[in-house]
Amino acid sequence: MNSTAPDLERVALDRLLELVRSFVTGHVSWKPLFTGAVVTGEDRLRLYFRSPERDRTYGVDVLISRTGPGLLGALTSPAYLANEHLHQLSDDPHCDVIVDCTEY
Repeated sequence: MNSTAPDLERVALDRLLELVRSFVTGHVSWKPLFTGAVVTGEDRLRLYFRSPERDRTYGVDVLISRTGPGLLGALTSPAYLANEHLHQLSDDPHCDVIVDCTEY
């Protein structure tokens, strides 16, 4: 029996809860609105943000183990998510475009 898998899941869940807490703040009309998240693989997470200025939802792929203050600051910046050079076509029904931040 492998006890590592439940440990990895627990670490991922703990990190996910930390991330959610960091995005849940008072509403600021110009900031992207955090709308949800899903674990997409080992150490992988997709965060969802709704643009207040565009009719668009962004799916942002991140590595759970590499989500530090720099990345979190970028994700709450409307200019970063609006950079169309970062956008990839989405096959996810929950977002219009995907931004891959796994190398951030």
